[in-house]
Amino acid sequence: MRPRRALLYVPGDDLRKIQKAATLGVSGGLDCICLDLEDGVAFQAKGTARVQIPQALGSLEFGRAERLVRVNGAQSGLQGEDLRAVLLARPEGIVVPKVENAEHLLRVDEAISAAEARYGWEQGEIALIAIVESARGILNLGQIAAASNRLQAIALGAEDLAADMGAIRTRGGDEMFYARSALVMHCAAYGLQALDMVYVDLKDSHGLFQEARRAFEM
Repeated sequence: MRPRRALLYVPGDDLRKIQKAATLGVSGGLDCICLDLEDGVAFQAKGTARVQIPQALGSLEFGRAERLVRVNGAQSGLQGEDLRAVLLARPEGIVVPKVENAEHLLRVDEAISAAEARYGWEQGEIALIAIVESARGILNLGQIAAASNRLQAIALGAEDLAADMGAIRTRGGDEMFYARSALVMHCAAYGLQALDMVYVDLKDSHGLFQEARRAFEM
């Protein structure tokens, strides 16, 4: 399984940012570049992103960086259209947000398998990464981790999880301790990568170091 130490989310409707991210992949500074159709793209711009992402995947050089696409969650009603738009461009992985149960991953797995069969690609070549962002998702980690053979990693969406729980996000992150521990435990049990939560205070490099150190120790 490839390393996923640094994952950069890039709005799929912003070609300038996609081009800049691609240069970081070429220079070797990033493990993963995730072209986003979900939170990073306004609703009225999602159609633009569905056109632009496949074009970027087909024309830009991303170097050693893994080429990922984050689609919208199953609850949005937009996921099917997202998958139809981006799978033809053959990304290396699909990131599925707001996963709460096995069914949310199985739908995407089936769509990918159908595309692989239709175009004669190697079965299983496109990976899945799940993001768990709700209390229900944390409680269902066992079934999520076992849902698909193409699942390689589970990430924690701390901001949405805190909102779902009614918790207050703190600098120390104590409110996320149970969720982080549960994620690590389930990923270890099922042979998956555990991807820690996004660090949002871009001006606090010391806080980022502490957060990364805490995740490393876990």
